[in-house]
Amino acid sequence: MKEAKDIDDSLEFLRSFEKYASETELGELVLQRLDHRGKNLNLQGNRFTESDFQKLFSIEPLKHIQLMNLSGTGMTSNGIKLLCISKWLKSLKILSLSNNNLDDEGIFFLSKATCLPSLTSINLSSNEIGALGTKALSLSTSLSNIDSLDLSYNRIESLGIHSLLKSDFGQGLKVLKLCDTCLGNEGAKEFARYSLKKLEFLDLSENSISEIGMETLAQSKAFPKLKQLVLNNNHIGDDGIYELSQSAMLNNLEALFLVNNGLTTDSAISISKSSILNKLKFLDFNNNDIRAEGTKALSESPNLDSLQSLDLGQNGLGPKGAKALSESSNMKSLKFLRLNNNNIGDAGMTALAKSKYFGALEHLLLENENWIHAQGAKSLASSTAFPLLRQLVLTLNEIGDDGAFHLAEAKNFKALEQLNVAGNKISPRGEDAIRNSPNLQHLKILELV
Repeated sequence: MKEAKDIDDSLEFLRSFEKYASETELGELVLQRLDHRGKNLNLQGNRFTESDFQKLFSIEPLKHIQLMNLSGTGMTSNGIKLLCISKWLKSLKILSLSNNNLDDEGIFFLSKATCLPSLTSINLSSNEIGALGTKALSLSTSLSNIDSLDLSYNRIESLGIHSLLKSDFGQGLKVLKLCDTCLGNEGAKEFARYSLKKLEFLDLSENSISEIGMETLAQSKAFPKLKQLVLNNNHIGDDGIYELSQSAMLNNLEALFLVNNGLTTDSAISISKSSILNKLKFLDFNNNDIRAEGTKALSESPNLDSLQSLDLGQNGLGPKGAKALSESSNMKSLKFLRLNNNNIGDAGMTALAKSKYFGALEHLLLENENWIHAQGAKSLASSTAFPLLRQLVLTLNEIGDDGAFHLAEAKNFKALEQLNVAGNKISPRGEDAIRNSPNLQHLKILELV
């Protein structure tokens, strides 16, 4: 009976939108961008005037919407004023307002809104919000149910983060994204002054945080329940990673992202020997310099025995690094492996193809400057190491026509859905061999050029 009622409600909901759509161009757009359940409305990228926003927020059927995406719609402070007085957004749970022109004044209006009692997640990234707007948001009492906040690509600075972290609003957050918000080491020190006891996900990417800020943060009790930490594109260095690997507050960490932080073999060894980081499921070291020795240390560490995703792209692994991975029983749960720009060569490819530990792997990305030739493609094509492989990326290697012929003859890629061999010096003859292969007809995506 409940299912029948849900259907009746959905039909009534769609009829109400259709009625409005017949009267206005905006209503027609809303109807087109509504999901089939009538719960999600995605208007991203459609530029609206103030008059458009006024009409949009007066549409009564919005009272059923739970997710609304207004990113890149040209919303300003005047537009958000209209949102804040709408009568029809009481069911809204997730709101995205990224890539607009919202400044501190607009956030002040938002902080006073009483029309969003169900809101739990808001994306305010890529606007014009500063420390003052962050303070206004942190003082909000009407948005107390929000537990996920994205302020990335705004000029929050350490003063703004101070206001947020000490507030009841900030203390209630489970997800906090602060990529490129001008925090620096001073912002990291602000985190160290407080304890966000509910926080599970934190993104501090692109904030010029060095080993100094990381040391202060690591020695604090800032987020005892943290499960995911994103530190991409900072200046943490090996000393910062050592401090992080010894931090008692990270004993629940499951995902660590360290792209482009000037890390060497020493950082890989620190993580491999850590008595704290023993629950990792996702590890991203892309664009560092851990080399074969660091890869071997990680591969042999029991800290990685539950790993599901590993990105070691652009780390100078060479064939020895690939071989170290192939010989590690800690790879048995791995579903995603990326090794781009590592010069693993045919020897590295052959080692991976002979491994006994990639039975769970679904995604294998070996693009760009791995210098895999026909021989490597042959090893891959004849391998039984990847029974569940769904995605294989070999872009910008040198397998040539011979390699294409080997792949066309592969009989063990029964789960493969996506194959990318673009930029491999394959002629139309080689392309046709792959395209027409009876062994690859089940592919959903094939990229040849």
